[in-house]
Order: sequence, then C-alpha cells, then structure tokens
Amino acid sequence: MVPAGVSLPLTLLTCLAFGVTEAIRALKEGPMIDAEGREYKSVPAVDDSRPKSSDKPTVHVRCTETSMIVFIQADFYRTGRLVSPGELFLGDAKYSKSSKCRAVPAGDHEYIIEADLQDCGSKLTVADDDVIYSNNLIFSPAVGHHGITRMTEAAVPVSCHYKRKHTVSSTTQQQEKPLSFSTSSGGSPFSLKLMTDDWLDERFSNTYLLGEPLYLKAWYSGRDSRRLFVDSCVATLTPDPTSVPRYYLIEQHGCFTDAKDGGLNSFFLPRTAADSLRFQLDAFLFYNELRNTIYITCQLKATHQLKSSPVNKACNYVHSRWVNVEGNDGMCWCCNSVCRKRLPKDDVVCDSLTLGPLMIFLKE
Repeated sequence: MVPAGVSLPLTLLTCLAFGVTEAIRALKEGPMIDAEGREYKSVPAVDDSRPKSSDKPTVHVRCTETSMIVFIQADFYRTGRLVSPGELFLGDAKYSKSSKCRAVPAGDHEYIIEADLQDCGSKLTVADDDVIYSNNLIFSPAVGHHGITRMTEAAVPVSCHYKRKHTVSSTTQQQEKPLSFSTSSGGSPFSLKLMTDDWLDERFSNTYLLGEPLYLKAWYSGRDSRRLFVDSCVATLTPDPTSVPRYYLIEQHGCFTDAKDGGLNSFFLPRTAADSLRFQLDAFLFYNELRNTIYITCQLKATHQLKSSPVNKACNYVHSRWVNVEGNDGMCWCCNSVCRKRLPKDDVVCDSLTLGPLMIFLKE
C-alpha cells in the first residue's frame, strides 16, 4: 500500500509485473508429467538469469490413492524473500483457518500440505478416461503493521490425475491387470473376481463411478465335486474385515441384505454351475468418509449337499420378501432372524477372500 503522492520507482514496478507474468505464463503452458505418470503444475523460477537456490520446483504435488500432498518451497517467488507457512493454504478463503488445509513446516525451507482428495474444496471432474481432483494453492501474504506488503497474492492450480482404467496405488500407476484377491491360506480352491458386464471375462480395472454396477463371481475349483455358497460379504475401508466402519452386504448364510437396505441392483443370479455363483451390486461409499477406496471380503463355502438349507442358500430380497434363486423360498426364513443350524465340519470347506482396493469416484 503506497501513501498518496508517493510513487514507486518504475524499475521496481516493472520487475514485479514481469515476475508475476512469468509465473502465470508458465502455469498456462499445461501440466508436467512426473516419473510416475502423474500430472502436476509448478511455479518455476521467476527470472532464469538469477542464481537458483534450488533445482526443485517451487510447488510440487504428489498424489496417492487417497490424498493430495503439496510441497512448497519457502522461497516461493525465487527472490530470496521467504514466505511463512501461515500464508499458504488449499482452497478458497473459507479453508484458510482449517488446520488440514494449511501448510506446515517440513524442513529445509520447505512446507507441506497433505489433504484428502475431497478435502479443502477440491473439485472432481471426469473427462474421457481421466478422473481429476483439482484445487488451488493460495498464497496470501500477511500485511505488515503499517499496512504494507512486499509480495503479491497468488493462486497456483494443483491437481491429481488418475486413469479410470488403471489400478491406482500410493506409489505407482500400474498398467491394466486383473484385480488380485487374497486368501486366508495358500493354494485355496476358492476364487473371487470382478467380471465384465457380460460375465464372459474378468474385469481388468478396479475403478468405478459411484452407483456403477459391480459384477462378482465366486467359484470352487477343488478336486471333489461340491456346491458353492457365499456365506457372507462385508465392505470395509481397509483389508481387515473386522475394521470399523464396516457394512455387511450378505449375511446370515447367504441372505443378500444389501437389497433390503436400499441396494436396488443387489442380487444373486441364477446358477449356471453348481461350483460357482454370480452376484452384483452398485458401487457405494461410506457416508462422511473422505476415503474413496473400499475392500470387499467374502466368506465362501463349498459343501457336498446338493439342496438348499437355512445355512446353504442364495436369497434375494424381492418385493419385500425373500426369494431363493434355487427355489424353495422357505429356506430363506431366517434371513430376518438368526440361522443357527450347523453342518458337520467334514462336509464343509470354507475360506475368506478379499477384493480390493476398489476405487470409487463421485460422478461429475
């Protein structure tokens, strides 16, 4: 702020205008690609003729599967004048007081902001095969006691780009692969996989839009002939099926309870073979949870019994009643209570398999 009647030297105004213009021009040139295939934007040196204190970009973004991590050099404008972390935050002014959106010291004249992908006013867009979380890093210089400032405000676009058809992890962006599953023991005869919508092939992506159908197939490949059932399936935010929060999609020995809790497209399909079972549901997220990954752990069971029973069944909730996909709807009677009947241990082979992480993104 300049008192009335006092003018700044023309050279000072020219240098300041040049510095800001160069920073803005560089941002408009488009994103840069790091070694891991993620895109980021950075503010380069203001004047290439000046000695550079560091080869690092002024602003650098690292993307994980759940968060955006922004690294900021204290010499923000490469002028030798250091900014303070209290002058840097993500999002607009309403996030300036939020601790999770503000910069904190990270050592060696560097600051860091780590925020979940959906925090601090981030905007989600879906374009072709890209899922993009974008935001602005705001530099708002503090005003001195006499109402003066020697730096201009700045808004630096930052973003995380993900390929919808790629598997995204915290360290790399891999090419398409079938989604793997984990088992409680090696050499399990059970399989649980994501399938394409025609059920003919295994799906090569674990990325979905919110509400998009998930098609799952479970089967038993043991040497002896058995009938496969899905005893239960639980969704969690981590691979641990006992973690909190958790949500049971299937329980009570084969009751697809998600359909009763609003899952309009949650049901078992009619069998095509005794040793396999197909089922589907719509992609969902946990309410008030910023993480956009879920894990689905299913307890699978194979038995010699050929007929359904209260503990061996595949029941759908249709028009406010339970229906067994194999007929004999009476076997679904305990879906609204507790199914306690047990089978001889030597007649049952069981295992727990986990699919994940499944990446769920909000629709544009």
